[in-house]
Amino acid sequence: MLVLDTAELPSRDRAEAVFAAMLTATPACRLVHWDPDAVLRARIDLWDFGGVFLWRHEGSGVRMTRTAAHIRRDAPETVAIALQEFGRARRIQAAHTADLRRGDLLLSDLTAPYDYAWSGVGAASALSIPYERLGLPVDLVRRAVPLLCTSSLYGFVRDHLARLAADADVLGADAGASGLGEASVSLVRALLVSAARHDPQARPALAETLPVRIHAYIDLHLRDPLLRPAVIAAAHGISLRQLYRLVQPPHSSLEQWIINRRLEGVRADLGRPENGRRPIAEVARSWGFADPSHFGRRFRAAYGLTPREWRRLLTENG
Repeated sequence: MLVLDTAELPSRDRAEAVFAAMLTATPACRLVHWDPDAVLRARIDLWDFGGVFLWRHEGSGVRMTRTAAHIRRDAPETVAIALQEFGRARRIQAAHTADLRRGDLLLSDLTAPYDYAWSGVGAASALSIPYERLGLPVDLVRRAVPLLCTSSLYGFVRDHLARLAADADVLGADAGASGLGEASVSLVRALLVSAARHDPQARPALAETLPVRIHAYIDLHLRDPLLRPAVIAAAHGISLRQLYRLVQPPHSSLEQWIINRRLEGVRADLGRPENGRRPIAEVARSWGFADPSHFGRRFRAAYGLTPREWRRLLTENG
């Protein structure tokens, strides 16, 4: 949902409008425009995923400072995980300084002071999550902040947030928006627990978030031909029996579920115009099928058509 687009306003009214819009999307802070002599540009959007809010800010450079005085006046018990979409930024909170570039993730504890700024033109998307929904101790979260990039889930959560922001209008209007918000909270919780895995407070949370982390691991490695239940179990330090107990796909074994998801990926890719001249075997290999004959048999058993027949059918009806 569009909150503000300064392109619709006269230059003299833009600074005040941006400040008012930021108060809608974020807790109280001091907002300063990086270059007061430059033409101010800003677009701010906000979406509600069942009480988990996603906001996106794109425009000219800004500096946001949240002080102890702001916290005494307005202190929602919330964390915000942000993706720097483009531009370069810096965030200082407690003793941790983060220099951010395109594609970097950042987590801010909004119950503590911080200073965040970017120069030039930039954009960032941030998901705000109440602590009570996150279900983790504040101390654990703060200790995890500088360790996010050490987690194997970092790339997965980054890609999830990027997709959420890119398709927010459609996803936010979907009947499943609240469920998507809850799934996003689970992923962020798993990321923090993974990053703080050596923290004594993380041990109970590690057990609670294990199914989420396993599913994220499978998603991250789905195209890897070496992905097998034994590999998944070993990566999480559990036995195969524990793995099968934790991950029970409906109407399917774990092995077959992985194969079915790969087949769905191949089928979708074969229907994309940009793959029209790409060899079928190459598409199959990109989804973890090293043996073309084995892949062909699996595809026909699943869909009743050979991959070539499926591609031809799509071409004829396209």
